[in-house]
Amino acid sequence: MDTAAYAQRAMDLVNATLDTPDDLRAFLGTREWMVEAVRAEDVPVLQEFRVRLAEVADASAARDGGTVVARLNALLALHPIRPVISGHDEGSWHLHVYDVDASVSETVCAEALFGLAMLVSDHGATKIGRCAATRCSNAFIDTSANSSRRFCSTRCSTRMNVAALRARQKAARTS
Repeated sequence: MDTAAYAQRAMDLVNATLDTPDDLRAFLGTREWMVEAVRAEDVPVLQEFRVRLAEVADASAARDGGTVVARLNALLALHPIRPVISGHDEGSWHLHVYDVDASVSETVCAEALFGLAMLVSDHGATKIGRCAATRCSNAFIDTSANSSRRFCSTRCSTRMNVAALRARQKAARTS
């Protein structure tokens, strides 16, 4: 089980647009077994869950660890995680956080919450940030040693650095 990937999927969910079952299928991407199981009723569940995850991200970005933990615990109470051990042979046992009877929305919620619970337990409650780029507010996991990451992607960082350079050049020309 890759708990970091689960935590990243939680941030991907916060940043996603999920208005239709097709949006959900696009979000799930290559996870074909889940794509095939998407039902219309998964969408409103994940829309509400997405809003609640965004509140967790905002609290973390604001460095309010107590609120992060309280909101995650509330979500864990609403969406219990049912881990199961899976494997193909004696040497490949690993955990999954879904059961075979779970809906797509239950599975997505369980993975996101498990990943974020492990992130908070292992690295602290303030490792989620919001992009500082103009016209972007994507949530991201800040894995830097000193929690100094400011942008969700290289693209946003580059865009802001280029804009700052152009502003300095323009100011130098007009001085």
